[in-house]
Amino acid sequence: MALATVFCLAAPANAASVSLNWSCQGTIFGIGQTSSMSTSVDGTAPATAASGSAVAITLTPGVSSVPSSASGFSVTNISNLKMTFPTPANSTLVSATASGGTVAGTVSTSGGNVVLTVPGPIAGGTSFTPPAVTINVTAGTPGTPITSKYAGTSYANPGMTMTTKVAFVGNVATACYPNPSPTLTSTAVS
Repeated sequence: MALATVFCLAAPANAASVSLNWSCQGTIFGIGQTSSMSTSVDGTAPATAASGSAVAITLTPGVSSVPSSASGFSVTNISNLKMTFPTPANSTLVSATASGGTVAGTVSTSGGNVVLTVPGPIAGGTSFTPPAVTINVTAGTPGTPITSKYAGTSYANPGMTMTTKVAFVGNVATACYPNPSPTLTSTAVS
């Protein structure tokens, strides 16, 4: 946390709460079941940064709710929740950390992405707050902003996945993507 503060001293931090809609799909008895989930993310990043400097971007997911039912089936719990963030545009990934939240989570980097994993299980019908993710990057080319967002463009290319345990069915692989996919933070590079 102190490291993030040092990175942000170069310019005032900008923070914004962004509304997010997730389109989700799981397959039950061979039939794709779709649903949507709305949440918010608070993004914090410096307003400006010099090319080559260290920049810390913190993305704090808002409260989410696990439905008690989906498509007429009772949801027992969700587990193995993974949220993916691509390396912010016009930056080079250095490291990432997870902190806070009402459920435990870890962060890893793979293939240019930062992945937050919440093992769970989180019971159906309850609310939770995932951990915040701080992505530490090096600023890229002057004149092009550093922008962050969730990964995902379709059910086949999701930005969030989880295992949904459904009563009388068992575990259902669920894939979600942000629809639309808003910019979470933007930092001008000089």
